[in-house]
Amino acid sequence: MNRPWMLLLTALFLSGCATVEDRADSAGDRLGKAAAEAQPDPALPHDCRRLERSGVQEGEPLDVALIKTDQALGRANARVRRCAAWHDEIRTNRQAGL
Repeated sequence: MNRPWMLLLTALFLSGCATVEDRADSAGDRLGKAAAEAQPDPALPHDCRRLERSGVQEGEPLDVALIKTDQALGRANARVRRCAAWHDEIRTNRQAGL
């Protein structure tokens, strides 16, 4: 009568055991992930945090002010695109393990 329970408990116990290789692989995976997470983020390119000003002076004609503002906006947008592309490249390389 106890025999089926003993067989069931033995099978359950043995199914939870892992081989030495399995435990080593698991430990290696955990260590690799921890090392990747501990890697410091690279510094942003020097101008990614720079603010842009239009340079419009009081009393300038509106057409000149509009041109200056549009040029400043274009410079800011180009910088945002470049910094975002840099960030995406870093993230892709990390996910690929490079």
